[in-house]
Amino acid sequence: MIILVEIDAVDETTGAAETLRFGSKPYTTEPGDTPANAVFRSRLKDPGNFERHLFGEGRTYGSSEVGVGEVVLNNADGKLDGIERLALDGRAIRIWSVKRSNSPWASRETVLIGTMDLASFNGRDVQIRLMDRLELLREAIQPLAYLGTTINGGLTVAEGNVDLKDVKKPMLFGRALSIAPVMVDQFDNVYQVASNALALIENVRDGGVKLQASQDYPTLAALKAATVAAGQYATCLALGLLRTGLRPDGTLTLDAAEGATAADRSTARVSRRILGSLVPVDEASFDALHAANPAECGLWISQGETTVLAAATTILASVGGWLLPDRFGVFVTGRLELPAGVPVTVLTRNRIIDRGEGFARLPTEDTGEGMAAKSLTVRFGRAYTTFSESDLKEVASDDAFRTFAKEEWRQVKVEAPETAALHPRAIEMLFETCFVQEADARAEADRLLAIYRVTRRRFQIVQASQTVAHVEPGACVTLQVNRYGLDEGRLARVLGIAPTYGTNLTTLDVWA
Repeated sequence: MIILVEIDAVDETTGAAETLRFGSKPYTTEPGDTPANAVFRSRLKDPGNFERHLFGEGRTYGSSEVGVGEVVLNNADGKLDGIERLALDGRAIRIWSVKRSNSPWASRETVLIGTMDLASFNGRDVQIRLMDRLELLREAIQPLAYLGTTINGGLTVAEGNVDLKDVKKPMLFGRALSIAPVMVDQFDNVYQVASNALALIENVRDGGVKLQASQDYPTLAALKAATVAAGQYATCLALGLLRTGLRPDGTLTLDAAEGATAADRSTARVSRRILGSLVPVDEASFDALHAANPAECGLWISQGETTVLAAATTILASVGGWLLPDRFGVFVTGRLELPAGVPVTVLTRNRIIDRGEGFARLPTEDTGEGMAAKSLTVRFGRAYTTFSESDLKEVASDDAFRTFAKEEWRQVKVEAPETAALHPRAIEMLFETCFVQEADARAEADRLLAIYRVTRRRFQIVQASQTVAHVEPGACVTLQVNRYGLDEGRLARVLGIAPTYGTNLTTLDVWA
């Protein structure tokens, strides 16, 4: 097998674009190919790797993880010194494989479409670091900050006073409860719930006392010009604003939602909006996740630094979801499910490569190392603002609100007494979600308990890369070996995949 690398670069001096091509062995395309007569020089020592895990190595929940290496080129003769003047960072790199030097260009297999970081030189080699594509999502989700220029009345802006200068504006995705909006115009009693457009603002309360809704206005100017009576509030949903008739006596709180309908507030659809156009996505995978769990959820991002990746991960965690780039650089989502359906391949003993340690049966890296759970608690319905008993002592609020307002989280707990009897050291698990409704949290708790109430097994298997080139994290495989009771074969879920292109070996991390 020959590995081919194609690198996009720009000359820092002239600004001219260049394409560099290297191979583990010499290779040239034909005159009728695109590109035609392209020469891949035999300088590739190591094509790096592209390690991906649904939730971090050996884990079944948490943040997704990508590990990348570096492409190493032979520069013993110094003829690649010119790369030093090229800008590579943030530009594309394409890695393919062909069977032989005379294989047709059309027969090439895509190994990786990725992005480069920086190049370094050690005298004999050029080392080009590959970039973790999750890094593309580690930018601030909110670029907008308050100007702090609303320092007197009658202004046509609502940018807060000097205390808010350069403070990031809040954002809302989906539905959230008991939000304390930001006062952005103290002279006209204007508050901001979110800097993005909202579908509704409701259950507005002044220290627990409910205010009455009046009207929604299309612009800030119209909102400021409106007459709002005492005990009422008006909104400008397009700008995420509301205005009260009088200055609140206590803490102003409210419930709000972004997304036109409850169906638009599922984890899949909310996370898709969070990603926006930053990266290419597999739309079908988001649609499938929505179909699997369309429950309403939400996340309010207050005045702090949060990344796109952190926000999307928080939302997706509500349903056991993950987010990873595939080898083509397209972001795919899904959720942890017990192995089911048609496997993409069968891993048999004669295909497993023994590198000395044999066929590994390992604990997971989860809490308790994969030990069975005797109970599982799911938190939901987060109150972003809470009150103490003394806060509500003199307030004529309803009992339901008084109970809700004192606790940050609601929660449901499900138990497996038979697991507790069988496993004296069975664990208790806790998951925080962005669900709004109890029924949705309970359904997810039941689903998770079905997964974790029994001991699950994790295996690491080394295969020749070409035999599992089509296997992606999240896929199902059949594991059939004469060990650990697997003689008849067992379906397993692929948690992670770690190819090493230089050795043509791939390690699969599977879970059953």
